[in-house]
Amino acid sequence: MKKLIATAAALAAVSAFSVVAFADAYVTISDETGKIVVAMMPIELTDNDGDGNITVNDVLISAHDEFYADGNGSAEESYATVDSDYGPMITKLWGVENGGAYGYYINNVAGMSLNDPIKDNDHLYAFVYTDAQNYSDKYTYFDLPTYTYDGIAPDTQPSIELHLSAAAFDENWSPVTVPVEGATITINDEKTDFVTDSTGTVTVDLPGGRDGVYIISAVSETETIVPPITLVKVVVDEEATDNDIEDNGAQEITDAPETGDVDAATDSSKGSPDTGIADVAAVAGIAVLAAGAFIVAKNRK
Repeated sequence: MKKLIATAAALAAVSAFSVVAFADAYVTISDETGKIVVAMMPIELTDNDGDGNITVNDVLISAHDEFYADGNGSAEESYATVDSDYGPMITKLWGVENGGAYGYYINNVAGMSLNDPIKDNDHLYAFVYTDAQNYSDKYTYFDLPTYTYDGIAPDTQPSIELHLSAAAFDENWSPVTVPVEGATITINDEKTDFVTDSTGTVTVDLPGGRDGVYIISAVSETETIVPPITLVKVVVDEEATDNDIEDNGAQEITDAPETGDVDAATDSSKGSPDTGIADVAAVAGIAVLAAGAFIVAKNRK
């Protein structure tokens, strides 16, 4: 039967003699048009700036070196910072120079500095404000970063319930989260008919009958939002039947899936046969939420 399994992500950073390289964190970047251009890609934790620490700056340098311009670009041409009275600040992100309208969140918590530490299994989301004048872009995120349907029947249409939240402040300027109502869900950059309700909740039906990796995000016609991301991997078992699937399995603790179990979902020069997405670097099935949990749907006979 289908089981919902949640397990806290294991912290596995291994120190060497001096800080050089560790395990992976994960990075997402959206550009000035609100398009996700890097989708939860694993990044080796490397001290690129030589300050002896692994920080936001290091991860962004690696991300631009590895993924900008279809992997043929470099951080030198697409990413820049400058020292200020408040510490280092971004002056160029993903090739965009707009006077400093950039943001970044670590595990869905607003970053304070490019010197903020990044550790194994952290998720860094950096974005260019689409509203570079008023900074009205709201950072939003789903409650599930990844979801894997493993071994479903060929004639089964998988679905997933998500909750969309936005970072905000209360009357005392303390950080809070609020539900995002009326956001339209996108799958692989295509709008769907699925819309979040007053609690930010939505049930999304995915294409059935074939293996695939799907990037779920959202857009809004009433407010400017930073696109959220959930990656869903579907694995079809030709021998499974609908009778093997139950919608409400018990929750159990299990080992998180290994990074090596997941292949890159796209070739940024053309649409992937798994996703059909162009110009997005994506990896399916491995990421870390602020809650530090993996969600895996397992079909057990």
